[in-house]
Amino acid sequence: MPWYERQFYISSQIHDAQQLLADTIGHWGIENRLHWVRDVTFSEDFPPCCGGNAPVNWAILHNFLITIARFFGFCTIPQAQCALSNQLAQVFSLFV
Repeated sequence: MPWYERQFYISSQIHDAQQLLADTIGHWGIENRLHWVRDVTFSEDFPPCCGGNAPVNWAILHNFLITIARFFGFCTIPQAQCALSNQLAQVFSLFV
């Protein structure tokens, strides 16, 4: 007997099954490509104890690094960190 899994979602929007599936896949794509990377690679769930604008500034820098890593085609974010850590000219070349 094949295994089936059923999931339920609550939404205020009226969609057919295909549109709801597309929206769900899109949501989890964002979660897996950005939020999970930020939480695991940069430990954003457990930030250092610092106040003010520091958490927001770190989040901006992390998003910038993720964008740069994907732009240059690195397989992983840590690989990009190692390769680009002393290559500021290459990174800054994107701004001109």
